[in-house]
Amino acid sequence: MKEIELTALLSPEWGIVENHFITTQFGASVICHTVDVSKIQLAFDAEYDGLSFEVQINHGVWTEYVVIDKKLTIDIRGHEADICIILRTWRTDSLNFWQHPVTLTTLLVDQGIVTPVNSNLPYITFVGDSITAGESMDVNGHHPELSYPLLVAEALKKPLNRIAYGGTGLTASAPFQQPTAVEALWHVADNVIRPRVVTDLVIINYGTNDFNYGATQEAFAFGLRIYLLELIKRFHSAKMVLLIPFSGAFETIYQREIKRFDNFVILDTSHWQIDNERVHPLMADHQRIAELILKGL
Repeated sequence: MKEIELTALLSPEWGIVENHFITTQFGASVICHTVDVSKIQLAFDAEYDGLSFEVQINHGVWTEYVVIDKKLTIDIRGHEADICIILRTWRTDSLNFWQHPVTLTTLLVDQGIVTPVNSNLPYITFVGDSITAGESMDVNGHHPELSYPLLVAEALKKPLNRIAYGGTGLTASAPFQQPTAVEALWHVADNVIRPRVVTDLVIINYGTNDFNYGATQEAFAFGLRIYLLELIKRFHSAKMVLLIPFSGAFETIYQREIKRFDNFVILDTSHWQIDNERVHPLMADHQRIAELILKGL
C-alpha cells in the first residue's frame, strides 16, 4: 500500500493538527478521482464508537461503511472512479464531537493514481444547526449525504462548505454553547483554524433552537445583529441568504434586522409546509427544502 497526500482531497470541514486532519462535522468529506486503484483505506488515530461513512462511487447509490480497527476500507471496481466519502455518524452528540474531534491520519491505496476532483467554481456555504448538518433525518439517524445542503450544491454543480452544529443558536438559550455560532465560522475545532475557501453564496438557517428553548425576541435580535456582522467579516463578497426558521419563528426580527445591512436577502419559508411537529425534518422534507431553496434562489 502507498500513502496519498490528503490535503487536496478534503472538504473545508477538516483542519490540520500536527500533520493529521481533524473534523467536528457530520458531512465532512474526502473526494477524489482514481485510476487503476482497487482498494482505498483511510486510517484514524483511535477507535470511535460506531463511526461510519457513506460512500458514493461514480455517482451511484450511497453505501454505508463502518470503521473497523481504526480503518475504513473501500474496494473499487473499474479502471476509473469518482469517489465521495462522507462522515455520516458516530455514537456521540455535537457537543462531545466538538470537544473530541475525529482524527484522520492517512489515506492508502494498493496501486494506481489518486487525484483531486477540482472545480474552479466558488463554493456554496451552508451555515446552521443540526438541521443543516443533516442530523436525525431517519429512524437510523443522520444522513448528511441526503441533506438539503448537499442536494442544493449538487443541483448547482458547486462544491459544498458546511458549518453546522446541533443544539447551537444565536442566543444563550440554545442548549449547546460549544461552538458558538461565531466561533464555528472561524474554527473547525477548539483553537483549530477553519480552512478558508472562496464562496459566492452563503445560506444561513438559525433560530430553531433559540425559539424552542425560550429565547426572547430582544435576545434573538441582539444575537442576530452580532452574527450578521460576523458573517459580513467572513463572507464579505458573497451573496447571503437568510432562511426564516421553518416554524416561522422570529420572522419579524429577521425582517427588521436585515434593514441595517445591504448584504442579506431573506427567503421566506412560511409557505413551505415543513412539518413543525418534528425538530428535525425527514429525508422527504430535505428533498422539498432543497427544491424550494433552488426555486427561491
